[in-house]
Amino acid sequence: MIASLIRIVPFTKLLAGVALLMLGMGLQNTLLGVRAGLEDFSSIEVGSLMAAYFVGFLAGSTIVPNFVSSVGHIRTFSALASLASCAILLHLVAIDPVFWSGFRFITGFCIAGLYLVVESWLNGSAEKEFRGLILSSYFFVNLGAISFGQLLLQASDPRSFELFVYASVLMSLAVLPVGLARIEAPAPTPNVRFNFASLAKISPYALVGTAMAGLSNGAFWGLAPLYGVQSGIGADDISVAMMVTILGGAALQLPLGRLSDVVDRRIVISAGNVVLGVLACAIALGLYGNQVMALVIAFFFGGLLLTQYALCIAHANDFVADGDYVQLARGLLLVFGGCAAAGPLAGSVLMTLLGPSALFWLVAAAAFASTAYALWRMSRREATSGGRDFAPASAGLSSTVLAPDEVALEGAGDATPPEPLAEEGAERSFG
Repeated sequence: MIASLIRIVPFTKLLAGVALLMLGMGLQNTLLGVRAGLEDFSSIEVGSLMAAYFVGFLAGSTIVPNFVSSVGHIRTFSALASLASCAILLHLVAIDPVFWSGFRFITGFCIAGLYLVVESWLNGSAEKEFRGLILSSYFFVNLGAISFGQLLLQASDPRSFELFVYASVLMSLAVLPVGLARIEAPAPTPNVRFNFASLAKISPYALVGTAMAGLSNGAFWGLAPLYGVQSGIGADDISVAMMVTILGGAALQLPLGRLSDVVDRRIVISAGNVVLGVLACAIALGLYGNQVMALVIAFFFGGLLLTQYALCIAHANDFVADGDYVQLARGLLLVFGGCAAAGPLAGSVLMTLLGPSALFWLVAAAAFASTAYALWRMSRREATSGGRDFAPASAGLSSTVLAPDEVALEGAGDATPPEPLAEEGAERSFG
């Protein structure tokens, strides 16, 4: 235990930078949803500006690796953190949904790059036998900081400028510990091409499950604060509910993941989706009685919603050889991110037509659709045996799929297209 903790010490400054960064992000995400509701932005306008974040994220995950290759990890981190800090303050200059959409695109672009820098740094600098421990520590610092960032919403009136300043300052301060870190940043890893057509052949269910997880997660992250405002919930209560929801996602990752290592992952994913759908219906119908019960529901709702992506990644990884992992990861990221961008748009249209509760009807529909397809796939193929162990991944589009293990990249390059990935069931024996 002590030896493991010693191995984390060199990364404490980098993790401190992540904590500051995510505190600012956690505050900003919920603040913008609440403030947009208070400014009487329509549901569709809010959905559009929140979708812009995920579009920017996908753009950043594609372009930022070139920055890292050119100027290195630390300079890229500093530049992106500064730009993200500026984008927060610019929301105060022009309180307009069109301008805010542009600022959200910039924020998404920067956050994608910042995740990539940190995760590739951790992957490249950590010793192989301690890489899992260090990445797990990073994951819990990440989601923990995002969750506690929700409480900062109570520090001032969402209608004032102070909360925007706090979020900006936190993201600016993130540069200090990273710039002072004494661990050497690793050399950039090569880019790997991805043949999207291969993804559908690896595991059809992972593709559909990831798409449904992206749709529901994007809708939730983008519109949950607006749902609270439109439902007459106070800003303080919204911040607490969001914090509990995110903590649920952090708490249930490893238990559900380890369960999926010994039970057919499709069963774990489907059972989770059934319960998630039921909880979403309960929230939509207001069947949570009192505040304590509402927070309990929020905890398990978040625990099931925010783990679907990681479980789908683990299921897909069971069917590929080591050299194909990076290609698969990038393909799933694109699917998840694209559907996450569509989620706020679809949710905002439904909320306009059917009212605030339509957000959770959408989540329920996605969960039940994923379950139905999983049941059909289980009738077509048996469970695998001998797949990879589960690894945590955040459904906020923070995931080590952006910065895979250097071992997986060994021998990879830009010039040679990858061989087709294995079709589901071809790589593993059936149990």
